Amino acid sequence: FTSTRVAESMRTLLTLLRTVTKMASKPVPKAVVFDLDGCCWDPEMYELYGGAPFKENKDGTLSDKNGTKVHLLGDVKNILHELKTDPKWADSIVAVASTCDEPKWAKECIRKFTVGDGLTMYDVFDEDCTEIYKAYGKDNHMKEIAKKSGIDLKEMIFFDNQTNNTSCVAGMNGPTVVYTPQGVTRELFEEGLAKFPAPGKVIGPQSKW
Repeated sequence: FTSTRVAESMRTLLTLLRTVTKMASKPVPKAVVFDLDGCCWDPEMYELYGGAPFKENKDGTLSDKNGTKVHLLGDVKNILHELKTDPKWADSIVAVASTCDEPKWAKECIRKFTVGDGLTMYDVFDEDCTEIYKAYGKDNHMKEIAKKSGIDLKEMIFFDNQTNNTSCVAGMNGPTVVYTPQGVTRELFEEGLAKFPAPGKVIGPQSKW
């Protein structure tokens, strides 16, 4: 009876070890690409009437010239900190694909939003692959990131809160795309990584539109 239970326990342990090993060996994306407005922070830049300069607040938010607060959404702060500090991401870059109406305001917010341990969003994002400009679709942004970084589109994961953008990038049949209607949460981040690579698909909740 005892030997049987020991054998069962050993089998359970071996199964667990195999699962952990498999997860540890699973490749991570070479580029993690984020939208900004409504995905990393809220309100969106076009909704602000005060604009720059932005004041840094003790609670981690920023205030525009009129006092309107801008805050990071979901688990963006912790995820960006992880992407910068966890060794498993050492060979990956973090990029931006944004059609923000006020690129200068967005860049100031990137420099001022803190993500922990004295790091800002600016310390996390690859400056050469911070693409912020108006465009019909974000396929242009993704192509630029691929061109500048030398990273294949199939090795990228992209997070966005707008279905027109997720559909556009999914249509490239390259990047893994995650729909984040309420911003990037830990749950959606991990779901995207678990399903990576998934070219041509949109991961996340079903859109209502």
